[in-house]
Amino acid sequence: MKRRPFLQHAAAAGLPSLWSLRAPAKPAPRRVGLLDLGDGGRRMLPGALAEAGLVEGRDIVIEQRSAAGRVEALPGLAAQLVALKPALIVSVGPQPTQAALAADPTLPVVAMLGSVIEAGLAEQLARPGGRLTGVNFLGTPLNAKRLELLSELVPKGRSFLNLGDPGTRTAALADALTAVARNLRLVTHDVDAGTPQQIDAAFAEASRLRVSGVNVLGSPFLHAHRARVIELAAKARLPAIYQWPSTAREGGLIGYGPSLGAMYQLLAGMVVRVLGGSKPGDLPIAQPTRFELVINQGTARALGMNIPQPLLLRADEVIG
Repeated sequence: MKRRPFLQHAAAAGLPSLWSLRAPAKPAPRRVGLLDLGDGGRRMLPGALAEAGLVEGRDIVIEQRSAAGRVEALPGLAAQLVALKPALIVSVGPQPTQAALAADPTLPVVAMLGSVIEAGLAEQLARPGGRLTGVNFLGTPLNAKRLELLSELVPKGRSFLNLGDPGTRTAALADALTAVARNLRLVTHDVDAGTPQQIDAAFAEASRLRVSGVNVLGSPFLHAHRARVIELAAKARLPAIYQWPSTAREGGLIGYGPSLGAMYQLLAGMVVRVLGGSKPGDLPIAQPTRFELVINQGTARALGMNIPQPLLLRADEVIG
């Protein structure tokens, strides 16, 4: 049968044309903004989203803006993302989250931060309300727990430095650290660093005070500059504990907290739900349930210290 008569007969019979039998057009990838103080989001988020079923380039396009540790750059970077008209913005840390929320009055924000309630960014975890949902990784209780672990790591030490940054220090955090210090009869010194120069100054202050160790508080800024913190701790020959277990794998002495990869998997799940039509304010903010203790024996040897055996036995991973 010739092509034209077949098409005419098919149309007359009410049969679908060859054009209508083609596969439906594939929807264009959704645009997702990513606002971060460092490079962690760009390294971790695409893989986590792919595991959740959203492949970059096929289902989504990720537009990242990193402040490279410069908090003052965040409002301008958030405005750049809003101009691209993303479906939502993923933010990592309290300062990026505040900048994302302020940049547009309607855009959903899926955030990862340590203390969402203390930062005043949600009314409650079960039903945050507004345009925000995400992951809360228990910043305050874990910062306090790390001070306990640091005192166990250096049992003869009585003086320690809590190194934080102005964007993550809250009254609740100060109370929790003070309670631990009181219970363990420790002397603690609180120093904030919001610039790379202030990180250097903080370690100079730690040496002047002759502290026995440094509790590096949960902070996107300090994590973005973790290589410098690890270097300065080694130069000062000071044991330091970090918020992410992975930092110990990068040369830090000890890390305690949830897996950073697991946090991004939770974050990716929230992104999937919001892109699927869920209202962020109706989605309970997720929290970790498993925590890892990782110890770097090579770093301990370089510092000339022995890790107490009870701490080694409790570690999930001992490196070197």
